[in-house]
Amino acid sequence: MASNGFVTVRILELPGISGGCACGSKPCSPEMADIFKQKMTELQAALEESYPGKTRVEHVNLKENQEERESEIGQLLVTKKYPGPLVVIDGEPKFAGSIQVKKIVKEVGNLLG
Repeated sequence: MASNGFVTVRILELPGISGGCACGSKPCSPEMADIFKQKMTELQAALEESYPGKTRVEHVNLKENQEERESEIGQLLVTKKYPGPLVVIDGEPKFAGSIQVKKIVKEVGNLLG
């Protein structure tokens, strides 16, 4: 259960290294970057529709955020333990390799009770 009735969903990516926007190990093409942005928008809309005012979606680019990259969760991508993007819900890594909107919405629902 979310401690404060609010759930933060963070999407971590490491472009060009862990695949980031589902591009394997090669750098992201503009098309893949657009698909990634579209998925982020879709996720935000789905969460807001299902749980108005109770969720926040954050995008974290580990290439631009040294502190996050060195964190325990960031290291899951850096060391290639998981493929990017990595979906972290309330501080727990939940899904890797893609942004699965329906699964994320369901997981957030479980936390919100």
